[in-house]
Amino acid sequence: MMAHKQAVNVDEIRGTITVNKLEIPHEPPKTFTFDTVFGPDSKQLDVYNLTARPIVDSVLEGYNGTIFAYGQTGTGKTFTMEGVRAVPELRGIIPNSFAHIFGHIAKAEGDTRFLVRVSYLEIYNEEVRDLLGKDQLQRLEVKERPDVGVYIKDLSGYVVNNADDMDRIMTLGHKNRKHNH
Repeated sequence: MMAHKQAVNVDEIRGTITVNKLEIPHEPPKTFTFDTVFGPDSKQLDVYNLTARPIVDSVLEGYNGTIFAYGQTGTGKTFTMEGVRAVPELRGIIPNSFAHIFGHIAKAEGDTRFLVRVSYLEIYNEEVRDLLGKDQLQRLEVKERPDVGVYIKDLSGYVVNNADDMDRIMTLGHKNRKHNH
């Protein structure tokens, strides 16, 4: 019986990923350390709770927040961010954020009022495009102002009242992605 060696080992407790070069048996493995790592059995909600929930909580307290997926094509960014919306346990960071935000709003007491505005952009090959804008080919510019901080000039934004509104806008924007994987 031949033993199989894994090409990649994930240690969620230590926050490490070890890559074994199987084609070069005498080469030592390379270990990379991160703040948080997730193994193949991790659930979407676990990923959300450990990575995005603290950011969304800060947004609900009035701070700006950004959740950004970066990496090579085919590495799971879309699944991590969007998941499968029709299957609750497979929903990604974005739909879990929607549920979190509107759940918080529903529980708000007193005269607290909320305005939720959504935009959807794509950065691909260093070009910024508005996926909800009228002109899909227009390249947008990243700007900064002391009063608002970093922003995207001419980026469209839509007021939404519930998670279903946000989901409809996400579906529209997703159709306009240049690199739709």
